[in-house]
Amino acid sequence: MATQRFVLRYGGDGAKPAADVERVRALTGAVVVDSSERMLLVDSHPEQLRNLVESLPGWVMAPEQTYEVPHTRKSVERPPQ
Repeated sequence: MATQRFVLRYGGDGAKPAADVERVRALTGAVVVDSSERMLLVDSHPEQLRNLVESLPGWVMAPEQTYEVPHTRKSVERPPQ
């Protein structure tokens, strides 16, 4: 089964608990791609990660969303005549 990227957000008081982060890092097949004060970006199998997050109080999990950067460069509609 393929892995996917998920954003884990800690909604409790203060910074994310170090023990919870270590449990995520110890999950077989999971890779913490990035980390901030209250969030983790994790590449993992969905079912395994979901089961772990459900046992961690204050954490929520959502699939990573990416957006294409819009083309904002000005261009000429037609060449000059």
